[in-house]
Amino acid sequence: MKKILKYLLKKVHVLEIIGNPQKWIKGISICSQFVEIDTIFFAIKGKKKNGHQFITESIEKGANTVVCEKKPILLHKNITYVIVKNSMEALGTISSNFYDHPTKKIKLVGITGTNGKTSVAAILHHLFYKMGEKSILISTIGIKILSQEFPTKHTTPSIVDINKYLNLSIQKGCKYAFMEVSSHGIHQKRIAGLLFTGGVLTNITHDHLDYHKSFEDYLSTKKSFFENFLPKNAFALINSDDQNSHKIRKNVLAKTYFYGLKKKADYRIKIMKKNIHGTKLLIDGHKFFTFLIGEFNVYNLLACYATAILLGKNKEEILQKINTIPPIKGRFEQFISSYSGIRIIVDYAHNPDGIKNLLKAIHEIKKQEERLICIIGCGGNRDKEKRSLMGKIVYETCDFSIFTSDNPREEDPEKILIDMKNFRSSISKENILTIVNRKEAIRTAIQIAREKDIIVIAGKGHENYQEIQGKRYPFDDMEIAKTLFSEFS
Repeated sequence: MKKILKYLLKKVHVLEIIGNPQKWIKGISICSQFVEIDTIFFAIKGKKKNGHQFITESIEKGANTVVCEKKPILLHKNITYVIVKNSMEALGTISSNFYDHPTKKIKLVGITGTNGKTSVAAILHHLFYKMGEKSILISTIGIKILSQEFPTKHTTPSIVDINKYLNLSIQKGCKYAFMEVSSHGIHQKRIAGLLFTGGVLTNITHDHLDYHKSFEDYLSTKKSFFENFLPKNAFALINSDDQNSHKIRKNVLAKTYFYGLKKKADYRIKIMKKNIHGTKLLIDGHKFFTFLIGEFNVYNLLACYATAILLGKNKEEILQKINTIPPIKGRFEQFISSYSGIRIIVDYAHNPDGIKNLLKAIHEIKKQEERLICIIGCGGNRDKEKRSLMGKIVYETCDFSIFTSDNPREEDPEKILIDMKNFRSSISKENILTIVNRKEAIRTAIQIAREKDIIVIAGKGHENYQEIQGKRYPFDDMEIAKTLFSEFS
């Protein structure tokens, strides 16, 4: 694929062009390491690095055009410089132009919120597949076009990759796109230039305060998605039971709908029965069983039901297919030891609200004699405020608490564990362990577990690595647990 530069600059707020705007562009890059011949390089100011420092390197590797916010002192011959006010905003528009405006040809639904984004996006992708519709999934667990998977590093990938894969999905016949929209992605303009058919809000609770500095800032960022990216002809679907829902709905141009279990809403659902195997539900007079467990998953399922209706799908067809949705990898994912009956639950819960809802769901369905053992860690170089909150929830809720490493990144894992234990509790018990090595923590949990006890391994879910000092080492919670069980058997 190649395009003329002048065409790519349509609707871009250009301050100045130095050089020839009629040259061919064969690719887009925001990293000088991956620049190839005849690509356009975007100099973007990041938190740690400034792309303007890598302009010369990008030119040496073959870039024929540079988009930047500040004119370089040294101008290279035969290189075109496009000076813009905001490189990230320009990147969104140019990426869309380069990949033939994919969001004009596909119905894109953005799912945002603190928890539930991955589950809602994945359930929608699976539901539409069951209904015979082709779609693309863009989420934390990866990009999936039909059944083909592509790995990602961020909840919301770069705007270049989003447009690239949306374009590819259209070529494969996809009509729908379901995408997680993170607060980082919104704030860093990684969704700039995209046209959304609809937006879904799952909930807003404490998270990412290391980045946003305050809950108000975090809430404002989420709110901006509904205000700035959903036009009048789009829909906004909001969880009416979330305490911040009334703040989100203000100044939204899109037609707004609500879903929920408790308050008045356009779409409602009732829990009839729940156990460790699944949940029996009632929706629009139709009873059905789902393998998904926990009230939080009922909200996720209802959001998907409502979204499918708002996208024009038939109610009866949705209800026929929605009960076939399997559990999402790393979201209340279960394994039962055949020789001991010990149950392993792996979940991505990595913030206070997530871990609280997870443990609450387990307590509601477990038998009294079944003890609950929880292995939990907190990510390094992330929101420190939530560490003690999560530690307290696990300590007060579980029979045994094991604090361990999550993804310590560049931080000392011992210090993270100290932060997790820095809480006050009215409950006094000794059943708390701190084991830095995550594998040893899982081994210890299996050793102290009795027949039919429940071991929760929280925080990493679907992740198949552990990030330590800038490197990713292979680590899969569920696979580690299964391997250790086989050793004990």
